[in-house]
Amino acid sequence: MTIPVYHLDPYAKAITARITDARKKDDAYWLLLDQTIFYPGGGGQLPDKGSINGKPLLDIRQKDEAIWHQVALSRDEVATGKVTLELNWENRYYQMQQHTGQHLLSAVLHAHGWPTVSVHLGQEHTLIEVEGPLPDAAQLRQIEAETQQLISRALSVRIHYMEREKALTLPLRRPPKNLGTLRIVEIEEFDYAACGGTHLHSVAEIGLIKILGSEKIRGHARIKALIGARAFQYFEELDQTSALLKEKLNTDHRQFNTRITQLLEELSFLKKQKKFYQSYFIEYESARLAKEFDTPFIVYSLQNGELNDAAELAKKLSKNFGKVAFIQFDRRFFLSSPSAEILDTFVFLKEKGKELELKGGGPQGFCQGVMHRNNLQQIAETIKIYVNQS
Repeated sequence: MTIPVYHLDPYAKAITARITDARKKDDAYWLLLDQTIFYPGGGGQLPDKGSINGKPLLDIRQKDEAIWHQVALSRDEVATGKVTLELNWENRYYQMQQHTGQHLLSAVLHAHGWPTVSVHLGQEHTLIEVEGPLPDAAQLRQIEAETQQLISRALSVRIHYMEREKALTLPLRRPPKNLGTLRIVEIEEFDYAACGGTHLHSVAEIGLIKILGSEKIRGHARIKALIGARAFQYFEELDQTSALLKEKLNTDHRQFNTRITQLLEELSFLKKQKKFYQSYFIEYESARLAKEFDTPFIVYSLQNGELNDAAELAKKLSKNFGKVAFIQFDRRFFLSSPSAEILDTFVFLKEKGKELELKGGGPQGFCQGVMHRNNLQQIAETIKIYVNQS
């Protein structure tokens, strides 16, 4: 067996362990140690990170009471029979904040009629899946406030080992199914749960819990929360964003909603104005080009306006002025024709697309696509041949 030091002292950051078995696979060894500070994961908590003899811990797996560690050590290092384990403490402490915080939040949710079904303690956030209807924003705010009040009380976290029969005399939030000795995590006379994860000594160390929202999943409600270090990071990011918006909007954060509403109204007005003047631009530009080009076709690169303007311009030149129009805008092109007799756009792209490095398609009369090189002169000469043949 491997002694789980992470259960005896979850705050232990480094130890020396004895190798009791070693099996080489590919370029790494799987080591069985007499003791370990690395939690192998479980109960929604991710495995620990760290190093063995300064080499990264690649993987860790538990089989019954044996815990195997994968690490790329040399044969000489393994031959010594001893290794030094160092924990990635920042990651471990965050996981302990999450797990203890999840127990506390699940207990409050349970008290409000949302018993926990499953949990996931990720690197970025905590997910708690609960039975019951989707809680609304007001209910989530109440649950968050109650949880934070409990954190401020600095309730101690205690670990008990007891037989299942005795454990069932406690008000367990979720009675376990397995038999034998159970590890019970108690939050000072408030919550009792069977759990094998790593936990803090006090809920005060959680620091902060922020509920981001909830969603329906598999007939349950899933609560998304930030706990501990991630919650503080979230508020730091919000503060930076608020400072930036304050500078950009030239107003206090209390007036953000009002200012943004004003800007959206202005944007809506400008969009209407833009649409109004765009139609005049297309009318003017199509008439100008039709007059400037005395040929039955126009090959032109539009430098002003937008992508959609190029498409509308091509259509207008064919419909109102009977022109075959090839309009370029940046790397996009639009090809229109008054009729298939003058120029079959589908056939043109099929026969000459590869040669002219044009990739696109569309119905007869209007095609669009991408230009892979700026070769308007060659395109104009090729279109001229097709138009003259008609």
